Amino acid sequence: MVTVMGRPAQISQEDLIAAATLVAARQGPAATSIAAVCKSAGIPTGSIYHRVASRGALLAEIWLSAAERFQTLAIERISAARTEDEAVECALLTPRFARSDHAAAVVLNSHRREEFIRPQAPEEFRNRATKLAAELREGIAQAAARLLPSDPRGKERMAVALIGIPLGAVRIFLPQAVPPIEIDATIEAAVRAALRH
Repeated sequence: MVTVMGRPAQISQEDLIAAATLVAARQGPAATSIAAVCKSAGIPTGSIYHRVASRGALLAEIWLSAAERFQTLAIERISAARTEDEAVECALLTPRFARSDHAAAVVLNSHRREEFIRPQAPEEFRNRATKLAAELREGIAQAAARLLPSDPRGKERMAVALIGIPLGAVRIFLPQAVPPIEIDATIEAAVRAALRH
């Protein structure tokens, strides 16, 4: 008996998502088609279907991969933060990530999650997104308990300091430009003010 094997994929999962992320960052999620990703990556359509089941799955993976990369770094920093200086370092992760991985930053900060993970997306994708949101809320709550223990609105202030301020600053430049390093000083000053008042 002869077993006929399918053609092996011509691109790794990691490289496929990287190529798809670039397409999504340049063209937006609505224009991120299987054909556009194949053209950008220089691969046949079949290579994508070895890796993802559908366009919807590809879009979800684009957002989730970017979010998981960023959040792995963020949670590590937030969990370790014990001082104001360390909290500032957490906030500065956002512009630094945007400079080191511009396409992923555009996906995360210039679009809504719902543009990538639709309500009808498979449960596995929705569960991963829900887990990320819960982990971030918990990390912010723990940081507030450590750094602003006597403030009844500490969680809100910490969320503004670590998420709201750096995100607002970075979004001024994305998607067209990379946030300049000079913006870090402005973010730092705003974060310190938010944590002190």
